This record gives sequence, structure tokens and C-alpha cells, in this order.
Amino acid sequence: MQIPENVIERDAFYQDVIEQCNHTRSDRSILYGENRHFFLFGRGSDENETPYNKIFPHIDMLTAFLFAAETTKFSVHLGPHIDQHEYLRVPSVNRAVNDAWLMSNADQTFGQGLTWSLVYNSMIFKIIPRANDKGLKGIEPFIIDPGSFGVLREDVPYMDRQEAVCHSYYITKSQLEVELASHPKRVDILKSVESYSRQDVQDKPTGVDRIILSASSPTMMGNAEVPLNAQVDYLPKVAAELIEMQELWVWDTKEKDYRVVTRACNDVTIYDRKNFFLAGELPFVQICANPMYSYFWGMSEVAGLVGLQRWRNERTLQVKELLDKNVNPPTALTGWMGLIDEKNFALNRSGGVLTTDGMQAKAEKFKPEIPQDIWAVIHEIDGMFAERSGLQNVMMGKGESGVRSGRQTSELARLGSARIKKRALIVEDALEKIATLYLKLMQKHDTNDYQQDDGKPFILNQFSDDCVVKVDSHSNSPLFVEDHKNMAAELFEAKAIDRESLLEMVDPPMKDLLLRKLKLIQAAEKKAAEEQKAMEGLQNKNN
Repeated sequence: MQIPENVIERDAFYQDVIEQCNHTRSDRSILYGENRHFFLFGRGSDENETPYNKIFPHIDMLTAFLFAAETTKFSVHLGPHIDQHEYLRVPSVNRAVNDAWLMSNADQTFGQGLTWSLVYNSMIFKIIPRANDKGLKGIEPFIIDPGSFGVLREDVPYMDRQEAVCHSYYITKSQLEVELASHPKRVDILKSVESYSRQDVQDKPTGVDRIILSASSPTMMGNAEVPLNAQVDYLPKVAAELIEMQELWVWDTKEKDYRVVTRACNDVTIYDRKNFFLAGELPFVQICANPMYSYFWGMSEVAGLVGLQRWRNERTLQVKELLDKNVNPPTALTGWMGLIDEKNFALNRSGGVLTTDGMQAKAEKFKPEIPQDIWAVIHEIDGMFAERSGLQNVMMGKGESGVRSGRQTSELARLGSARIKKRALIVEDALEKIATLYLKLMQKHDTNDYQQDDGKPFILNQFSDDCVVKVDSHSNSPLFVEDHKNMAAELFEAKAIDRESLLEMVDPPMKDLLLRKLKLIQAAEKKAAEEQKAMEGLQNKNN
């Protein structure tokens, strides 16, 4: 995009781009609020009763198949024209990337982002490096809900194809004062934003969590915020003054890189600077398990389950009502004098006594008949939940009719996991993008010494730029773990790998300790072999 040189025109240009990026935020936030309510409570914000929330455990199960934080490992893949000496550095680089991933708590952050991407339709993973002149102090990962993020073109998929993206967020007034400590216009900026602070911020406005009261009485006019129920809504309440900020990343055609603009809510430009993250890269990575070719945000998993949850709620309430009538059936009292309620109370009370002089008086209970397959429809609905997301019974540890052997069960699980594996590979792409950005940040800022396999030291900046980070053997999903271990065992039996490579592939507990012990075992074996060879040579000489 051509960014104007004139200051006034540039400010107007930035404001126009921000508005274009955010033009669907309010509409999407309403939908996200409803999806969130269904995920947490199994009902819409305007519905009152949920016998059982099936969506939450279903999404939790699906997330567990798509991403396993404890098994996910990364490995560096070099380009085809790399010098062979670079491969001596790969093991150390692999350990550095995996350590940075775990130390920054990115595994847990990504897991939360994946869960909520299934609820909404996408989540945004943001990477913030903490670096100074002395090196990299750490990498901090964050997840951003899509209601706080906007892109210039929603009809174009993939983050790196966007000309501009905008992240809206809130900070406290005190935090803004600290961040502006060395800003030349600090006083003017703080004065201009002071009247725009707000006291409270919610995670997501639903647009329907209120009751509109209009001329309901002579003394009540307008809008009144009234909670529909007293249940906890899990929305944050912040007492400190908050200031809304916008962080705009816009592609500058002249510089052939992104321009980063930080603005306050009242259109005050605080920073207008070059890309401080990585050349040509955004610090944002989209997490979307259900992408669409024509819609940037993709599809929501929860939105596809709402109809089933409502049907399940309706059917479960019907079953509950039928069971309640069976336990305490409706009663007909005919020919009785006096207060019917008192007589009905005595009739239904343990040890109650009911007398009358009327010859025609009678009490009759209408106990409904309970069908034997009363839960059949609900079980079918639960099966539709699993079918909607590609989950099979054998994958969830449930038995399958007609299966008589463990081998048959394994084969069914392998065939039935095809749909989940396809989506796990989509999630894997986001993981690989994040890990590659981690490595590039470490190459840019990390000044620590690492060791090659031949013992020579190097720093990450000396490592080749022609590389990407991949999820090692699809280890992000538990569906691939057993296949990976079986392959490692077969390679070891075929003598295609050694014991050290076997430990690296299987990744057992205390792997580093086992690798050190393996070196001692190998040294002892080598010494014993040499002694055996010397003894055999001595015996041959004596003979």
C-alpha cells in the first residue's frame, strides 16, 4: 500500500485502514458471544435451562486429539543446497527451539488458543520478543480472540496474504505512562487520551445479554442492563481505568515491509515506525482448524453443534418431565369436599391419612408408562455429535459391535481417525509457523553459545537462514504417536538407526539422562570389546 508522506494525510490514511479492518468486529463479536455461551453453558444467552452441556466435553475431547502439549516436538529442516557442516549444528538448534517453546509456556498458550478457535472460528497467536542490546531475554506468547482483531480482506485466507491487520486491546493508564516515559510528546498524548478511558471491559459483548425496557412504566424509560440469570458468566471485570489502543500493521510498498502504527482510541498516533519484529513477517499466527478458501476466519465447530445441543436439551427435558410424572404422577380427586390441595398433600405424604364420608369419593393416579428405549434418541444425538467432528467409538475408548480382536480394533481406529488426522495436520501448520518464528527471533537476538556435534561453538546467528521448523513426526497429535514408536522400533530392528537415534525418536521420560548413560554404556562396551580382542589375539599367539 502507498502510505502518504504528508502527516495529516498519513493520519487520515491510517484511520481509514483501521476502520476497514474493523468493519465486521461488532457483528462477529455478537456471534462469538453466543458461541461462547453455548460452549460454557450448553445454551444461548436468552435460554434458561440446560439439563447437560454436551458441547463442552465434546470440544475438550476433540482438542485432545488435535493437539497434545506433552508430546509435541520440533525439528529443523534445512534447504537442499546447504553445506554439510550445518547439519552438525542441527541437534543443538533443535534443543534450543524446543526449550524456548516450553520455557515460554507456548504449549499451554497454543492449547487454549486451539480450544477457543473451535468455539469461535479462529484465534490469533501473538509473539512478543523481550530483547535488548545484551540479547534475547525471552519470548512471550499471547492469544487474541478474533473479536479484538481485524483484517483488511476477509475474502482472502492466510495471514501473510493480508495487506493490513489491526489488533485492538486495552491497557491501563499507568501502563501507558510507563511506556511513554521516553516519548517526546508524552504530556500531550496523556492529556488527549485522559477523557477516553473506560472503567470496565468485558471479554466479548454478546449484544443479547440485556433486556430492553421501553416505556414500560411512567418512571422507567430506555435501556436497563438486567442479568437473565445469576450464573457466573466468566467475563473479566476490571476496576482500573482502561484505554483502548489499536496496533495497525500495514504493508509499505516503498519499504517492502510492514509499517507498525500504534494509535489510541481517539485517533492519536503514538508510534509510527518500521517493522521491529522480523523483516517481512507479522507477529500474528492464525489458529483455525476449519479453514475456508473464501472466508478468512473459517468455520466454528460450536456453531455446527448448536442445533444438536438444543435438540438434546429439548429431548432431555421431555424425559425428565416423564420421569417426574412417573415418580409423582398427576392425581384426580373426585367427590371430595373441602380443600383439595390439603387432601392431595396428605395423599402424597408418607404415612398420610385421608378420610371422607362421601360414598362417591375416589382418588385416581395417572402414572405414565415409561418406554424401554426412552434414552435411545439422546444416544443417537450423542452419536451425531461424534459424527459431526469425526470421532469414532474406538478412538474414544468405547467398544464396537462385531470387534473380536485387538488387531481388528487397531485397524478400525486407524481407518476411523482419517478425518481427525486431516484436521490435526491443519493445526500442525500453525505450530510450524510459530516455531519457525521462534527460531528466527532467536537467530536475530540470541547471543548465547551453542555446541556443534564436533565440539566447536557457534551462535544461532551463524546458523543457516535457509531452514524451517517442522513438527517432528506429527507429534502434535496422539493419533500419530503409536505409529511413530512402531516405526522407530522397526528401523532399529532393521539396523537403519542406532540406539541414540531410537531414544531421540521415542522420546522417553528422562531422555537426556538416558542419552548420557548410553554414552557410558557404549564406552564400557567398546572397552570390553577391545579387551576381548586383545585376549583373543594373545590366545592365538600362544597357540
